[in-house]
Amino acid sequence: MSNPPQSFISRLIRKEQLTQDTYSLYFGRPQAFEFIPGQYIKMILNIDNPDERGTSRFFTIAASPTERDHLMIVTRILQSSFKKTLGNLSIGAEIQMRGPHGAFVLDEKDIRKRVYLAGGIGITPARSMLVYLRDKNLPIPFTLMASFSNKDEIIFQDELTSLSNDARRIIYVITSEEGRIDEEKIKKNIPDILNSLFNISGPPGFVSAMEQLVKSIGVAEENIKTEDFPGY
Repeated sequence: MSNPPQSFISRLIRKEQLTQDTYSLYFGRPQAFEFIPGQYIKMILNIDNPDERGTSRFFTIAASPTERDHLMIVTRILQSSFKKTLGNLSIGAEIQMRGPHGAFVLDEKDIRKRVYLAGGIGITPARSMLVYLRDKNLPIPFTLMASFSNKDEIIFQDELTSLSNDARRIIYVITSEEGRIDEEKIKKNIPDILNSLFNISGPPGFVSAMEQLVKSIGVAEENIKTEDFPGY
């Protein structure tokens, strides 16, 4: 069962550039803060002249609950006042957060096969889940199919490849070279489709298209969880 949301102050401890405009940001994790892989936090920034979207955003916790010393998020640094402020944070800056939130989670008591379809930065909940499965040595079969426009946009490739084994399979689909994830790719890579649980996350258009696709293949609605990322 998920822990109730709590408000807390965290400090930025590290930044890493993942692609041309995508960064991972690491914040200190309060000792008492617990979450389930796939959940997210709300972040509030002090912005003098915020745009119409305001001073807060929601971010998936890309870190695993087993990573006790930090909370990691991933974001594209775009031109909104929030993202500019976030990108300019100095190491040690204090940030107000609230969480955890969300039901797009890994239920470790359900050992059925998982299929995770991710579009772009929608891969972040999968990273949390995969690290958790490894660290807890859980025997849940998990196949990630992650779609990126081109190879330069791929994030976590080396790390997730190192996590792969017979039970955890990682498949990257580069749409500029291979086209989108489609019925043929799913059937080729996913045995026992109808008895698998599907997680789908990414931009709204991707999530809607993938949900329709897996339903057309015959996956029951109750075996599909979705979460879209309306703005990076």
